[in-house]
Amino acid sequence: MKIISKSATGNDVGSALDKAVDSINEELKKVDGVITSAEYEINLGVSGATVNITLAINGSEPRKKEVIGVNVRGYSREHSVMKAARLINSFLENKRGEIVSVYTKTIDTPLPGRVYTTMIVAINEEDLEEVKDAEIRRERIKRALELLNNDPSVINVARVAEVFGVSRTIIYRDLEALGFRRTTTGEESQK
Repeated sequence: MKIISKSATGNDVGSALDKAVDSINEELKKVDGVITSAEYEINLGVSGATVNITLAINGSEPRKKEVIGVNVRGYSREHSVMKAARLINSFLENKRGEIVSVYTKTIDTPLPGRVYTTMIVAINEEDLEEVKDAEIRRERIKRALELLNNDPSVINVARVAEVFGVSRTIIYRDLEALGFRRTTTGEESQK
């Protein structure tokens, strides 16, 4: 189990939302498992907006997962919500998986014809990590290990995971696929 939380500020809800979504999605690439629950918070103030996204992650599968968010303006509440849903659905068209949560917040402004809707969706995709991505990463790790006399104990697994944008678990699996196994002391050895 793991909690991931990101917060971003901006001049308006749209810019804060974009920053928060980009930040949380970068973090999601680095962890295994699936999103099991999500909470969202939007705060507006005189100096701008803040968007908070908090996700609960469970499991150990290297599954793709993502948060999608939009902020749109409409001329009425119904029109604004409809535009937001249409835009979210266009992003979801090519995805296969499940929607974990949906958040909608609509704000009426004092100006006529200006209603804003923010919609955020968290999804778990069916797909595991792309096979070609794993093959490319493993080939690079193999070349690096060859330069290090095939001694995986000299590499920093956390740093390698960060460089490739994956979790440490995936790097350990890569090392196992390359013929290295973990010993009881946590060091790697070649089979």
